[in-house]
Amino acid sequence: MNNLFPTRRDFMDMNRHFMGDSFDQFFMNSGDFNVDIKENEEAYIVEADLPGLAKEDIELDYSNDVLSIRAHKEMSTEEKDDESHYIRKERSSRSYNRQFLIKDVDEDKITAEFNNGVLNVQLPKTENNGKETKKIDIQ
Repeated sequence: MNNLFPTRRDFMDMNRHFMGDSFDQFFMNSGDFNVDIKENEEAYIVEADLPGLAKEDIELDYSNDVLSIRAHKEMSTEEKDDESHYIRKERSSRSYNRQFLIKDVDEDKITAEFNNGVLNVQLPKTENNGKETKKIDIQ
């Protein structure tokens, strides 16, 4: 094979060399977070894994049958020598956004808790649960 052009692996190795661990962390930490959605007779239960975040970093809303979970975290690391010159200073930011279509929810009774990096959202079902069938006349 021709060695004039670097392969994808060479490119990735070069970026790791120059950027260190932050190169891998960028690709591993970007994107979605894990979510489990369960259903029982009374409610839908959404469990979202959001490790490393605080309750204040999370925004949750339900509108037009869509549950939206958004999270944003900014971090900074600073190391100085004895004379307060920067040896290293890093900043990073992570944003997450997931949306789920969940119908027949009693919006006034939705509750949420955040413990040990897990967001638990209870979405109680409405009384009819969408099980009524509407007869449509054909004209």
